[in-house]
Amino acid sequence: MKRWMSAILMMAIVTFTACNSGKKVEEKATYTYEEPSTELNEVLKAKIGDWAKEGVECYGIIVAIDQNGIPQNGFPIKAKIIRIKSDKIKMKALEAVNIGPKEGCSKMGMSYGETWWEEEGDLFQTLEEAEAYLKKQGLL
Repeated sequence: MKRWMSAILMMAIVTFTACNSGKKVEEKATYTYEEPSTELNEVLKAKIGDWAKEGVECYGIIVAIDQNGIPQNGFPIKAKIIRIKSDKIKMKALEAVNIGPKEGCSKMGMSYGETWWEEEGDLFQTLEEAEAYLKKQGLL
């Protein structure tokens, strides 16, 4: 008798669980998700241009800034755009760059594979463009 009761109880649990799981499947089917815009805002688009897309290789710049916030020197770094948000771009370094020790600077460079969010829009399609920008700023 106990075996029959256990079997009936087990079937009731399985049936109850199976009936409730169907509602979850229906809920998932009605769920919608909108991908956030990967369009740059007007300020960044004006500074960078229309060429910036996810997966594109380009050049960023690394600038050594002293304790007072004054730029000391800079170097271009080859990078890849891995994510675009309206107000910033996530970059991945495709090379290692070492600025070298500078008095008052805490970070001396960037390693291969390191990522950062570019918020100022200092990205360039070519190495020459990045170097020209750094020379114009007196950082190269």
